[in-house]
Amino acid sequence: MSCTGATAVFVVETEAGPAALIIIGAILFLVAMVGRQIKEISLTEGIFTPEELKEVLRNTQTPEDVLTIASAASTAAPEIQSDPEVQHLTAAAYEQILAKNLTEIFGQEAVQAITGPYDLGIDILVSLGGKKAGIQTKFGRTDMHFTDRRMREAVQWVLRGSPDADAVIIVSNMHEPSLSILGAARDRAQASGKTFQYVRWNPDGDTTQLERVIRDHLGA
Repeated sequence: MSCTGATAVFVVETEAGPAALIIIGAILFLVAMVGRQIKEISLTEGIFTPEELKEVLRNTQTPEDVLTIASAASTAAPEIQSDPEVQHLTAAAYEQILAKNLTEIFGQEAVQAITGPYDLGIDILVSLGGKKAGIQTKFGRTDMHFTDRRMREAVQWVLRGSPDADAVIIVSNMHEPSLSILGAARDRAQASGKTFQYVRWNPDGDTTQLERVIRDHLGA
């Protein structure tokens, strides 16, 4: 497939059948969002250039569109998920969407998105009934599991940066860690007088479970 005056090139590897249709659909969606035509689509050769994608992500107006565009692109070329800038942009978008959802549930006075030049260990602070939940968000590949090292670092950051938080809550789109990893994280938080919970959450999913977790940990 070729179009006159086009500038973007997408070349991916896949087999014929439903997988190919999904990838083609993702590419066409991405191109529609980008506002450019496709110069070439090949399902037999494998290369994807992410530079134009990153430019689009930098200039995208809403965090929802950032994740949608990145998801569509990564369907065609999963390797772009390893690009540091794409990781940063998508993680920031994930955090913004979560903060927006929590604000709609608990109200603007109860939810504080932590921004600024210094990392305080938490991304979002929810205050209810005089208690606080320090929430750290971790956005990554949905087919990957949250590792032991990453969990230790996440919990430690919250404990060091937010000593007045009553609960440590990690929210991620990645698979849940093993029971042993969750148990070790819970023990680490309890040793500092805090409760702990890991919640897998996707922006297009139901937030009811996350709301229930926060209320349970804060006794609200």
